[in-house]
Amino acid sequence: MATLKVTIKEELVLNGKDVGNSNYIAIAGVNNAEHRVVTLPQDSEQSILLFHPTAISAGTIIDNSLKYLRLTNLDQDNNIQVRIIEGTDPNSQQYAVVVEPGESYILGNDDMYGESTTATDNPTSLAGAAVNAALANIDAIYAMAVGSDCELEMFLATS
Repeated sequence: MATLKVTIKEELVLNGKDVGNSNYIAIAGVNNAEHRVVTLPQDSEQSILLFHPTAISAGTIIDNSLKYLRLTNLDQDNNIQVRIIEGTDPNSQQYAVVVEPGESYILGNDDMYGESTTATDNPTSLAGAAVNAALANIDAIYAMAVGSDCELEMFLATS
């Protein structure tokens, strides 16, 4: 097993004062890693990563094995929409994020909570134990280029 070392660093001088920061984490127990760059077609959602309870296959990893995932938009001008879902039913929990040009989106595991539409569904209004009980495994991650084809870089580490 290996240890993945990740550093996130912000550099900013504001009104002559350095307000940047750096954070470091060592993620132990990494047995597998994958790095790839894919071209996402404009306005056509593509599956970029699937999760399965027991079987590994091309583009699929085992549930609860994700230790780190970074998605980076390599395009200079266009956004990428990322949709993260639990299940295959259209009414399943899901959420979406926009990754702007040059930006990254990072996950540290494959747990998610989505579909916060009422106070009882909103995890910020629940006690910690209730939020943890409501978490579900991610089943799929989809991405789509907006405006023009975009390159998406993906780096992941699993146990």
